[in-house]
Amino acid sequence: MKRKKEKLYSTGEFAKYFGIKKDTLLYYDKIGLFSPMGIKSNGYRYYTTSQIDLFGTLLSLREMNVPIKEIQAYFQNPSPEKLREMATIQIKKIETEIKKLQEVKALFTNIVDMMQEVEGASLGQLEIKQLPDEWFIYSKQNESDFQTSIQEWQDICGEFVQEINIKGTAMIGSILTVEDMRQGQFRRIDRLYVKSEQQIGEVREGGTYAIFYYKGKHDSIPEIYSYILSEIKRKGFEIVGDAYEEYLITELATNKAEDYVTKVVIKVSSI
Repeated sequence: MKRKKEKLYSTGEFAKYFGIKKDTLLYYDKIGLFSPMGIKSNGYRYYTTSQIDLFGTLLSLREMNVPIKEIQAYFQNPSPEKLREMATIQIKKIETEIKKLQEVKALFTNIVDMMQEVEGASLGQLEIKQLPDEWFIYSKQNESDFQTSIQEWQDICGEFVQEINIKGTAMIGSILTVEDMRQGQFRRIDRLYVKSEQQIGEVREGGTYAIFYYKGKHDSIPEIYSYILSEIKRKGFEIVGDAYEEYLITELATNKAEDYVTKVVIKVSSI
Protein backbone atom coordinates (compact mmCIF):
# COMPACT_ATOMS: atom_id res chain seq x y z
CA MET A 1 0.00 0.00 0.00
CA LYS A 2 1.35 3.40 -0.95
CA ARG A 3 1.92 5.86 1.82
CA LYS A 4 0.07 9.11 1.57
CA LYS A 5 2.15 12.03 0.43
CA GLU A 6 3.33 14.26 3.24
CA LYS A 7 1.29 17.34 3.85
CA LEU A 8 3.03 20.57 3.02
CA TYR A 9 2.71 23.65 5.23
CA SER A 10 3.43 27.21 4.28
CA THR A 11 5.42 29.28 6.79
CA GLY A 12 2.20 30.85 8.04
CA GLU A 13 0.42 27.49 8.38
CA PHE A 14 3.35 25.89 10.20
CA ALA A 15 3.60 28.84 12.56
CA LYS A 16 -0.14 28.71 13.23
CA TYR A 17 0.09 24.97 13.94
CA PHE A 18 2.43 25.71 16.85
CA GLY A 19 0.89 29.01 17.86
CA ILE A 20 3.99 31.07 17.15
CA LYS A 21 4.85 34.01 14.92
CA LYS A 22 6.16 33.58 11.38
CA ASP A 23 9.12 35.71 12.39
CA THR A 24 10.23 32.98 14.78
CA LEU A 25 10.48 30.46 11.96
CA LEU A 26 12.30 32.95 9.76
CA TYR A 27 14.75 33.72 12.55
CA TYR A 28 15.44 30.04 13.28
CA ASP A 29 16.07 29.50 9.57
CA LYS A 30 18.40 32.50 9.42
CA ILE A 31 20.60 31.24 12.28
CA GLY A 32 20.55 27.67 10.99
CA LEU A 33 18.62 26.22 13.90
CA PHE A 34 15.58 24.97 11.97
CA SER A 35 14.96 25.35 8.25
CA PRO A 36 11.98 24.57 6.00
CA MET A 37 12.02 21.31 4.09
CA GLY A 38 12.35 23.20 0.84
CA ILE A 39 11.45 26.17 -1.33
CA LYS A 40 8.92 26.01 -4.15
CA SER A 41 9.55 27.39 -7.62
CA ASN A 42 7.60 30.50 -6.70
CA GLY A 43 10.01 31.16 -3.81
CA TYR A 44 7.63 30.14 -1.02
CA ARG A 45 9.12 28.06 1.79
CA TYR A 46 7.32 24.95 2.94
CA TYR A 47 7.46 22.59 5.88
CA THR A 48 6.27 18.98 6.08
CA THR A 49 4.52 16.69 8.52
CA SER A 50 7.78 14.89 9.26
CA GLN A 51 9.19 18.10 10.75
CA ILE A 52 6.45 18.52 13.32
CA ASP A 53 7.95 16.25 15.99
CA LEU A 54 11.40 17.75 15.65
CA PHE A 55 10.17 21.32 15.83
CA GLY A 56 7.89 20.45 18.76
CA THR A 57 10.95 19.16 20.61
CA LEU A 58 12.83 22.35 19.78
CA LEU A 59 10.01 24.51 21.15
CA SER A 60 9.85 22.42 24.32
CA LEU A 61 13.57 23.00 24.88
CA ARG A 62 13.13 26.73 24.35
CA GLU A 63 10.19 26.81 26.77
CA MET A 64 12.54 25.25 29.31
CA ASN A 65 14.94 28.14 28.66
CA VAL A 66 17.59 25.97 27.03
CA PRO A 67 19.91 28.47 25.24
CA ILE A 68 19.72 28.47 21.45
CA LYS A 69 23.45 27.75 21.18
CA GLU A 70 23.02 24.57 23.25
CA ILE A 71 20.10 23.46 21.08
CA GLN A 72 22.12 24.14 17.93
CA ALA A 73 25.04 22.10 19.25
CA TYR A 74 22.75 19.25 20.16
CA PHE A 75 20.87 19.08 16.84
CA GLN A 76 24.12 19.05 14.89
CA ASN A 77 24.78 15.56 16.21
CA PRO A 78 21.93 14.33 18.47
CA SER A 79 22.32 11.22 20.60
CA PRO A 80 20.68 9.68 23.68
CA GLU A 81 23.79 10.47 25.71
CA LYS A 82 23.80 14.14 24.71
CA LEU A 83 20.07 14.41 25.35
CA ARG A 84 20.47 12.94 28.83
CA GLU A 85 23.37 15.29 29.56
CA MET A 86 21.41 18.31 28.39
CA ALA A 87 18.37 17.25 30.42
CA THR A 88 20.50 16.79 33.55
CA ILE A 89 21.94 20.28 33.20
CA GLN A 90 18.48 21.78 32.75
CA ILE A 91 17.13 19.95 35.79
CA LYS A 92 19.80 21.57 37.95
CA LYS A 93 19.00 24.99 36.51
CA ILE A 94 15.27 24.47 37.08
CA GLU A 95 15.86 23.37 40.68
CA THR A 96 17.85 26.56 41.29
CA GLU A 97 15.08 28.65 39.73
CA ILE A 98 12.44 26.87 41.81
CA LYS A 99 14.39 27.65 44.98
CA LYS A 100 14.59 31.32 44.02
CA LEU A 101 10.85 31.44 43.28
CA GLN A 102 10.07 29.77 46.61
CA GLU A 103 12.15 32.39 48.40
CA VAL A 104 10.34 35.19 46.58
CA LYS A 105 6.98 33.58 47.34
CA ALA A 106 7.89 33.31 51.03
CA LEU A 107 8.87 36.99 51.08
CA PHE A 108 5.58 38.15 49.57
CA THR A 109 3.58 35.72 51.74
CA ASN A 110 5.18 37.26 54.83
CA ILE A 111 4.30 40.73 53.59
CA VAL A 112 0.65 39.74 53.05
CA ASP A 113 0.53 38.12 56.50
CA MET A 114 1.95 41.24 58.13
CA MET A 115 -0.54 43.52 56.40
CA GLN A 116 -3.41 41.28 57.53
CA GLU A 117 -2.05 41.22 61.07
CA VAL A 118 -1.94 45.01 61.20
CA GLU A 119 -5.52 45.23 59.92
CA GLY A 120 -6.70 43.10 62.85
CA ALA A 121 -4.41 44.64 65.49
CA SER A 122 -5.54 46.78 68.43
CA LEU A 123 -3.07 49.64 68.11
CA GLY A 124 -1.86 51.16 71.36
CA GLN A 125 -3.44 48.49 73.57
CA LEU A 126 -1.46 45.89 75.52
CA GLU A 127 -2.69 42.32 75.21
CA ILE A 128 -1.64 39.18 77.07
CA LYS A 129 -1.66 36.11 74.83
CA GLN A 130 -0.41 32.54 74.69
CA LEU A 131 2.10 32.02 71.88
CA PRO A 132 3.51 28.73 70.55
CA ASP A 133 7.17 27.83 70.09
CA GLU A 134 8.78 29.76 67.26
CA TRP A 135 12.09 29.40 65.44
CA PHE A 136 14.44 32.32 64.99
CA ILE A 137 17.85 33.00 63.51
CA TYR A 138 19.84 35.52 65.53
CA SER A 139 22.67 37.89 64.71
CA LYS A 140 25.75 38.11 66.88
CA GLN A 141 25.27 40.12 70.06
CA ASN A 142 25.99 43.82 70.16
CA GLU A 143 29.23 44.33 72.13
CA SER A 144 28.41 47.93 73.03
CA ASP A 145 26.75 48.67 76.37
CA PHE A 146 25.49 52.04 75.18
CA GLN A 147 22.41 53.05 73.21
CA THR A 148 22.40 51.86 69.60
CA SER A 149 22.48 54.56 66.94
CA ILE A 150 20.76 54.19 63.59
CA GLN A 151 24.15 53.78 61.91
CA GLU A 152 25.18 51.05 64.36
CA TRP A 153 21.88 49.25 63.76
CA GLN A 154 22.42 49.42 60.01
CA ASP A 155 25.98 48.11 60.35
CA ILE A 156 24.81 45.14 62.42
CA CYS A 157 21.93 44.56 60.00
CA GLY A 158 24.18 44.67 56.93
CA GLU A 159 26.51 42.07 58.40
CA PHE A 160 23.55 39.92 59.46
CA VAL A 161 21.96 40.05 56.00
CA GLN A 162 25.19 38.85 54.40
CA GLU A 163 25.68 36.16 57.00
CA ILE A 164 22.28 34.53 56.53
CA ASN A 165 22.06 35.41 52.82
CA ILE A 166 18.63 37.03 52.67
CA LYS A 167 17.42 39.75 50.34
CA GLY A 168 16.65 43.04 52.03
CA THR A 169 15.90 43.94 55.63
CA ALA A 170 12.09 43.98 55.70
CA MET A 171 11.83 40.83 57.85
CA ILE A 172 14.58 41.67 60.35
CA GLY A 173 13.59 42.58 63.90
CA SER A 174 15.43 43.85 66.97
CA ILE A 175 15.82 42.49 70.51
CA LEU A 176 16.10 44.37 73.79
CA THR A 177 17.26 42.28 76.75
CA VAL A 178 15.15 41.84 79.86
CA GLU A 179 18.10 43.15 81.92
CA ASP A 180 18.25 46.41 79.94
CA MET A 181 14.51 46.90 80.27
CA ARG A 182 14.63 46.39 84.04
CA GLN A 183 17.33 49.07 84.21
CA GLY A 184 15.33 51.47 82.04
CA GLN A 185 17.69 51.17 79.07
CA PHE A 186 15.38 51.09 76.07
CA ARG A 187 17.71 52.42 73.38
CA ARG A 188 20.21 49.57 73.24
CA ILE A 189 19.64 46.82 70.68
CA ASP A 190 21.21 43.57 71.89
CA ARG A 191 20.89 41.62 68.62
CA LEU A 192 18.76 41.19 65.53
CA TYR A 193 16.62 38.29 64.42
CA VAL A 194 14.61 36.87 61.56
CA LYS A 195 11.87 34.27 61.78
CA SER A 196 12.80 30.83 60.44
CA GLU A 197 10.14 28.90 58.55
CA GLN A 198 12.55 25.98 58.01
CA GLN A 199 12.92 25.38 61.76
CA ILE A 200 16.61 26.19 61.85
CA GLY A 201 18.36 28.40 64.37
CA GLU A 202 16.99 28.54 67.91
CA VAL A 203 13.57 28.06 69.45
CA ARG A 204 11.85 30.80 71.39
CA GLU A 205 9.75 28.87 73.84
CA GLY A 206 6.02 29.34 73.79
CA GLY A 207 4.13 30.66 76.77
CA THR A 208 2.54 33.84 78.06
CA TYR A 209 3.51 36.99 76.19
CA ALA A 210 2.63 40.68 76.31
CA ILE A 211 1.93 42.09 72.84
CA PHE A 212 1.78 45.75 71.95
CA TYR A 213 1.28 47.35 68.52
CA TYR A 214 2.76 50.81 68.26
CA LYS A 215 1.99 53.25 65.44
CA GLY A 216 4.64 55.90 64.98
CA LYS A 217 8.20 56.70 64.02
CA HIS A 218 10.93 54.16 64.69
CA ASP A 219 13.02 56.63 66.69
CA SER A 220 10.06 57.03 69.07
CA ILE A 221 9.81 53.32 69.91
CA PRO A 222 12.05 53.53 73.03
CA GLU A 223 9.65 56.03 74.53
CA ILE A 224 6.78 53.51 74.65
CA TYR A 225 8.56 50.93 76.82
CA SER A 226 7.84 52.68 80.11
CA TYR A 227 4.15 52.57 79.25
CA ILE A 228 4.34 48.92 78.15
CA LEU A 229 6.05 47.88 81.40
CA SER A 230 3.58 49.80 83.52
CA GLU A 231 0.67 48.16 81.67
CA ILE A 232 2.21 44.73 82.15
CA LYS A 233 2.49 45.39 85.88
CA ARG A 234 -1.03 46.82 86.06
CA LYS A 235 -2.38 43.60 84.55
CA GLY A 236 -0.62 41.56 87.25
CA PHE A 237 2.41 40.36 85.28
CA GLU A 238 6.16 40.90 85.20
CA ILE A 239 8.67 40.61 82.36
CA VAL A 240 10.76 37.45 82.30
CA GLY A 241 12.09 37.55 78.74
CA ASP A 242 13.56 39.80 76.09
CA ALA A 243 11.54 42.21 73.95
CA TYR A 244 11.17 41.36 70.26
CA GLU A 245 10.48 44.32 67.98
CA GLU A 246 8.89 43.35 64.67
CA TYR A 247 8.56 46.10 62.09
CA LEU A 248 5.27 45.42 60.30
CA ILE A 249 4.66 48.69 58.46
CA THR A 250 7.84 50.42 57.28
CA GLU A 251 9.03 52.62 54.44
CA LEU A 252 8.26 49.69 52.17
CA ALA A 253 4.54 50.35 52.69
CA THR A 254 4.35 54.07 53.38
CA ASN A 255 6.39 57.25 53.00
CA LYS A 256 4.95 58.65 56.23
CA ALA A 257 7.09 57.66 59.22
CA GLU A 258 4.22 58.43 61.60
CA ASP A 259 2.26 55.57 59.99
CA TYR A 260 4.89 52.91 60.71
CA VAL A 261 3.62 50.03 62.86
CA THR A 262 5.89 48.09 65.21
CA LYS A 263 4.91 45.00 67.15
CA VAL A 264 6.57 44.46 70.54
CA VAL A 265 6.46 40.98 72.08
CA ILE A 266 7.74 40.27 75.63
CA LYS A 267 7.52 37.05 77.62
CA VAL A 268 5.81 37.58 80.98
CA SER A 269 4.63 35.64 84.01
CA SER A 270 1.98 36.40 86.59
CA ILE A 271 3.16 38.12 89.76
